[in-house]
Amino acid sequence: MSLADRTKTALDETRTLMLGAQILLGFQLQAPFQNAFAQLDEAQKAIELAVLAIMVLVLGLLVLPGARHRIVEDGEATGDINRFITATAQVVLAPFALALALDVGLALTQVAGAAVGAAAGALAGLAALGCWYGPLLMPHERKEETMPTSDEKTPIEAKIDYVLTEARVILPGAQALLGFQFAIVLTTGFAEIAPTQKAMHGLAIGLIAVATMLLMAPAAFHRIVYSGAPDPAFHRIAGRFLLAATVFLALGLAADIEVVVGRIGAAPAIAHVAALASVFALLGLWHAWPWWLRAWRKEGDRLAS
Repeated sequence: MSLADRTKTALDETRTLMLGAQILLGFQLQAPFQNAFAQLDEAQKAIELAVLAIMVLVLGLLVLPGARHRIVEDGEATGDINRFITATAQVVLAPFALALALDVGLALTQVAGAAVGAAAGALAGLAALGCWYGPLLMPHERKEETMPTSDEKTPIEAKIDYVLTEARVILPGAQALLGFQFAIVLTTGFAEIAPTQKAMHGLAIGLIAVATMLLMAPAAFHRIVYSGAPDPAFHRIAGRFLLAATVFLALGLAADIEVVVGRIGAAPAIAHVAALASVFALLGLWHAWPWWLRAWRKEGDRLAS
């Protein structure tokens, strides 16, 4: 398989992981506004808070390869980006399995009691780890294969395919947030929160709506403005749309994290810290670190020459 094909496959696989993650993320954001949430004990509310933190981490890691590909590699198919996507997937599946186990345990506790919930959660976590990591422990013949390399530039057709795929990776995360934001305004729980928190949620709606528009813009531009042609100008524009969307996504998610954490019952100071930690972590992963890595590489190349 060529390096260009491997890059496309890696991005498609990241998209699959995001489609699974959006379900848990959406649930964590909506759960505190459901009528029965107040009946949970403090330990169960703490679990909800922990899973929310885990899923924010998962979201951050799943978006990271696309941001790094845009900023550091400029959309080129490279061995580095393929290895990075593989490493990211290996890291992200463990917290994903933990979040799934905790949510299954909490849900089954409401259905059949604490003992059944604990057993079901443990079983779900082990099953997820077994499905995702188990094959690594099975004896199998693996041919040593080096990553193909090429000094040739990636064809513009492939680069456009990558940027559109990366938009599809991020879009489910924005979908989960936007669906949650629209749905909770009609709940009794939302009517009970303070006016300042309602205003914060309104701000978050605006930010995520803009992120969604930006993520959809490349497809619209490619079809309407460029008639689907493989134009390098479109690739540059699409990359800018994508990176701008991640900024609005990080800000919108952080704003709603403050609302949700406060709704769970945490002190306002904790909600503020959670929101700030989220925005700094996400912008650090999606922008600060990739731009630093890009500058570091350029400096290394300059010194080498």
